[in-house]
Amino acid sequence: MLTEHGMDIDRDAMDQVLSQADVLTIGFTLFPQRLLIDTRFNDEAGPMVTVVDPVASVQERYLWLGKHRGMFGAPNAFSFFVWPHTVRGLAERDALRVMRERLERAPGDGPDQLDHAFAVLRGLEDAEFRRAIRGEAHWKTLWEAQSASA
Repeated sequence: MLTEHGMDIDRDAMDQVLSQADVLTIGFTLFPQRLLIDTRFNDEAGPMVTVVDPVASVQERYLWLGKHRGMFGAPNAFSFFVWPHTVRGLAERDALRVMRERLERAPGDGPDQLDHAFAVLRGLEDAEFRRAIRGEAHWKTLWEAQSASA
């Protein structure tokens, strides 16, 4: 569904994913890093929330999980989606409320890890905005685009 601000999300479907996924990875449109949330826990380890680099395939993510969370085996429910808005919008909409509530009910410091991950993601997004304004990397400034076509 489209709104005056572009693509919107189905909150009910998103909440269902947030309530059921063992492992969830969220991508963003401005930078390649992902938010990874592993809700599984046992007596030795609590949930994990971190920012990770992208991988080329689901199989690579399973290998990554095996290396970092091997004590849990393969997740029963693995989900991935791209958030079509800003990280700030994700926080302002409280879009991960269902996940935060799950983390609060689990042992460990999952909510603190989520807060830290949001800070990292906001930093990545702000840095990308600065690169776009300067016309760095893959971004083109408006005046460069005009002069290139002149």
